[in-house]
Amino acid sequence: MKFVNCKDNKLFIDEDSLPEPLENQIQIEIHSTSVNRADVLQRKGHYPPPKGESEIIGLECAGIVSKVGPNSSKFNIGDKVCAILGGGGYAEFVNVDDRQVMPIPSNISLLEAGSLPETILTVYENIFNISEFKKNEVVLIHGGSSGIGTTAISILKNFTDQIYVTAGSKEKCERCIELGAKTAINYKEEDFEQYFVDQKIKVDVILDMVGGSYLKKNLKILNQKGRLTYIAALENIKAEANLLYIMTKQLKISGSTLRSRSPAEKGKIVDQVVEHIWPLIEQGKYKPTIFQSFNMEDVNLAHELMESSSHIGKILIDIKGGQK
Repeated sequence: MKFVNCKDNKLFIDEDSLPEPLENQIQIEIHSTSVNRADVLQRKGHYPPPKGESEIIGLECAGIVSKVGPNSSKFNIGDKVCAILGGGGYAEFVNVDDRQVMPIPSNISLLEAGSLPETILTVYENIFNISEFKKNEVVLIHGGSSGIGTTAISILKNFTDQIYVTAGSKEKCERCIELGAKTAINYKEEDFEQYFVDQKIKVDVILDMVGGSYLKKNLKILNQKGRLTYIAALENIKAEANLLYIMTKQLKISGSTLRSRSPAEKGKIVDQVVEHIWPLIEQGKYKPTIFQSFNMEDVNLAHELMESSSHIGKILIDIKGGQK
């Protein structure tokens, strides 16, 4: 099979064999995958896959079941599926535990489906499970125009009209509002903490991928019993906190990653997403925001786009080429 290999911080097409799927695995013939921030980190040597996972970059995929392991009965050969991966998405085929696999909603193409698993599972786990979001609460999403941000907006608009985001340009802010955000704050022109103080708005749930200096500001604008969850720390992994805010307002601060979790843990979130989010997709109440797709041979250009942060939504890699 062809796959994307990496050497000296550059990606290139290589070839290798793929073993048969293990007992509870299925083999997927991949049609599409997405570029995530973690992929860029892995390319640079900073985010190796967990033990036992494929060394190939790629945390999600969509495609068609080509083989089924001896103890797997969840899917059949020929089924259209998408999956959350520990690695292996930048390839023509991948073996994955069937608990990490989901059927593709009927109104989503194989190309589009490559954008679903990583961001939807991340949003669901961190906002609905960890932060225990309740209907009509006030939510702040940092990085509103990112893949995670656009996904969060598009899902949450079905549960609240109090969605606030930060983004880094006028165009990105406008797009976030089009997707369903009530207000988008351009962090390059306005301090988001001051905005919430001036507007006398208290936030119930914050999803943050920035870290660093945002911690102090997040704590100040959180409501009583507010929840703050970290999924990345793009500015800085270290920050100072005012513990008094945490104690007096009974705040909850948490963080999580998906990649290192077991198939059983991932499978639990997969089942929740299929039960609660897939119907929204099939009813036309959620649609992925896709910025651009690249052929497998142009994967370096896809990574350059991700690093430029000029995109809005997801960046796809079309493994088959020419899909719509």
